[in-house]
Amino acid sequence: MINILPGDVLITKCTYNTEDRSKPTVGGFGIMEEMCVNYIHYYPRTQLELCKSHVDPGYLQKYFNFINRFHGNDQCVCADVGVTEQYSQVHWDDFAGEVLDSLYNTAPISMHCNQSTARLFPGEWEKQQLPEVTSILPKHRYPCEGGAESYS
Repeated sequence: MINILPGDVLITKCTYNTEDRSKPTVGGFGIMEEMCVNYIHYYPRTQLELCKSHVDPGYLQKYFNFINRFHGNDQCVCADVGVTEQYSQVHWDDFAGEVLDSLYNTAPISMHCNQSTARLFPGEWEKQQLPEVTSILPKHRYPCEGGAESYS
């Protein structure tokens, strides 16, 4: 049991291995797309239904423009196509991956938090700075995870 107080922030991170794919894997609901979903059970009851976040689209567009210029692609049609196609146009190498990782670790995020009525919570949700991590919760070990312990 963890006590979450007003002003606390929960950050989760999902890691995927898509090395067997020849095209970029983007987020979405399709079978070849990825999503990071976390369910948190809490008490006492609040009006929170769901929250989701993503890197600010303007910063992502700046990434695509920078990477295309870096690789000498001055004829980029990035602004004319969707994000999935823009990822497909990137010449993926270590540099493009490191810059993207840096973007996701520093760029503002846009959030979307719904009340149980399906209405947005009031407040400013666009271009929010990433919160500062002050402590990391230890990973919970489940009885069947790792080790040669036996249970009867």
